[in-house]
Amino acid sequence: MPRDLDDKDFRVVGIGTRMSRDDEIGLRLVERLMETAEFAGRCELLESADAATVTSYLMEQESPVLFVDCADMGLLGGEYRFFGEKDATVHVRADSVSTHGMGLAEGLALARALDYGEAVRFFAVQPFDLSPCFGITEEMSARFELLLGALTSSALAMRASIAPAEENVV
Repeated sequence: MPRDLDDKDFRVVGIGTRMSRDDEIGLRLVERLMETAEFAGRCELLESADAATVTSYLMEQESPVLFVDCADMGLLGGEYRFFGEKDATVHVRADSVSTHGMGLAEGLALARALDYGEAVRFFAVQPFDLSPCFGITEEMSARFELLLGALTSSALAMRASIAPAEENVV
């Protein structure tokens, strides 16, 4: 049986800003996940995080991280993907007020250069709208419970993938 992971073994981190419509979805999803007994001690928010904030966070944690964020992946609004670091690419956008778009990727790259060796995964949600405005769109609100369920499943899958295999005792 896989061991239960303590709080230092695995983190779920909401990324985003509350000033750019659906860019807030990562923060909101992780805020709700914090309310569950299983994930309460594993969740944190990095609101409007830049590269230095992401790097510092990763270096202090020294644990696997699941980043939850809004991302333009060329999908329909409200669709999501759960993927690993090798499948992530970053494109610079000039049409939103996101303060962390390149910060997350650059922060992760800097942490890797500083020998951060833990697993990093992403749960990303395609936005409907990233215009400067407080609050997520009605369309994203309508998909919230579905996204929360998918995030929960993804977090459990990540936890299972980092738990050590069962040892045979003789």
